[in-house]
Amino acid sequence: MDGTSGSAPSRVERRTRFVEILRTTPSLTVCPNFYVLSHANGCAFAPACDYCYLQSTLWYLGGARVFTNVEDLVRDVRAWIARDGLESTVLNTGNLSDSLGFERERPLAARLVELFRSEAEHKGRPHALLLVTKGGRSEVAPLAGLAPSANVIVSFSLNTPEAAAVHERGAPPVDERLAAARALKGAGWRIRIRIDPMITGCSYTGLVALISDLAPERVTLGCLRADQGLLKKGNGVFAALEPIREPGGLARYPVADRIRMYREAIEALPDRSVVGLCEETADAWTAVDLDPDSKTCNCAT
Repeated sequence: MDGTSGSAPSRVERRTRFVEILRTTPSLTVCPNFYVLSHANGCAFAPACDYCYLQSTLWYLGGARVFTNVEDLVRDVRAWIARDGLESTVLNTGNLSDSLGFERERPLAARLVELFRSEAEHKGRPHALLLVTKGGRSEVAPLAGLAPSANVIVSFSLNTPEAAAVHERGAPPVDERLAAARALKGAGWRIRIRIDPMITGCSYTGLVALISDLAPERVTLGCLRADQGLLKKGNGVFAALEPIREPGGLARYPVADRIRMYREAIEALPDRSVVGLCEETADAWTAVDLDPDSKTCNCAT
């Protein structure tokens, strides 16, 4: 995901594990367990996106932190790839920071790609590296000179250009992100798209048409939501959300509004893209004719 601060990040060594399983989903929410690679905490884009959950999750940091002990990180990832019987074989590098946002400060992406090529792809292992970004061409530049790997997925987070201009001011414009996605797709990389968070009052028809032309392997849809900590930030974008209904849960739009937005997007998407929902309830999956047990969302295999 993305964002807490766009100032120069602190460069520190991480003293705890780099790779850990994530099982923090509220009980009513459909989400696969997956592994997180903590290569940095916080975001490179400034200002932070209005609805980024890192504003509540990492509020105490006072700025982004980039972990510099790369050899320790690579050792942990190599050991993870060698493990069998895991709950998930997806390693998400974009949960606590944009996956490609700190490449200038601390190059890492190219080394991870080559690690997954040699230790996963060439050895027939199912383990996959998931890069999640709001970046454009400059952010994906470290990948441009590399051959794609079947065990590396690049997922771009998008919104309508109008919504992004208001709520994602620190990130590259949506057309730049799409251009980066097209370039990588043309070079043979596995591409996924997240339209998240969808906001009531915005039309997603034009964006969905552009994504349809791209034909990513998977499209994940998610409506605006917020945990209690993020709601306390008082951002006006959350005004239309209903109250949280379960301990540790998320404030959401009324279910009818969410279903309407999902249906409009799904009906316009090509059949060749697998579709899933992000952090949604099982009843919403079922209402739009998706199987909640399949968990065909961004962070799943």
